[in-house]
Amino acid sequence: MKEFALIFFLIATIIQLCSSALAIESICPGGDNPDPNVIWCDDFDDATPLSQKYFEYDDHRGTFVRTPGVGLNGSYGMQVFWKKGQVSAGGFKRTFGRNPVSSQSHSTTDFREIYWRQYLRMQSGWTGSPDKLSRAMILATPNWAQAMIAHLWSGHDMDYLVIDPATGIRNGRLVTTHYNDFSNLTWLGLRSGVTPIFNASSSGTWFCIEAHVKLNTSGRSDGVFELWIDKNLAASRDDLNFVDTWHDYGINAIFFENYWNAGAPGERIRYFDNIVISTRRIGCIG
Repeated sequence: MKEFALIFFLIATIIQLCSSALAIESICPGGDNPDPNVIWCDDFDDATPLSQKYFEYDDHRGTFVRTPGVGLNGSYGMQVFWKKGQVSAGGFKRTFGRNPVSSQSHSTTDFREIYWRQYLRMQSGWTGSPDKLSRAMILATPNWAQAMIAHLWSGHDMDYLVIDPATGIRNGRLVTTHYNDFSNLTWLGLRSGVTPIFNASSSGTWFCIEAHVKLNTSGRSDGVFELWIDKNLAASRDDLNFVDTWHDYGINAIFFENYWNAGAPGERIRYFDNIVISTRRIGCIG
């Protein structure tokens, strides 16, 4: 009888752990306490094709795919794989609010303030620093000219994430004419984080990464860009002139990207999970 009781206990424990791993986060639609400020959630546990969830999904020939067991608490997550010398390893783009390209939130809101969060883990033994991670922006024309971009990425060979804001507005007018029109962007000054997430000593560890962008008051330099890692403020600016007096659109897209400018130094794997986009601070799970 004791053996049967032990087996029953083990089975119940396994079921509970599996249910916990696959449970919808409480603040998300379908969760225990859904937050009306949440615009988008994705824990990758449902089997809906990513091409239906995102405005654009690039798996880059199978190097960025939904994978069982690699997510937070052993759930489904996104696995990113670079071969040696590979630059792009895919990504996905989520649009929302009033948008000249495509809005997936069925909202006509011009968002002046946005928070986003994702969990990130590098494989055990990881070394190196891929440049791109995510960025919030204003898509201002049908051909993707950007009025502002809040880049969250890393510098070349840096162990840290940085916040790197840029504007496509000059004297109240949109001057960018197409996507990634870097020659017409004005860079507003980066700030480095303080947590060495890309250092070998941090490999195999999940990091809760949160960012916050708030557009400036018309004509003033009071825009905000903040980064937290594991609830700790890592970098911030509160003196930014993102859009001057321009107000045609609000923040309406976040791109999640896997891009290594100089090419990966060898085979590298990292993982995404539990993405949330909201109009107020999200926080970390637990």
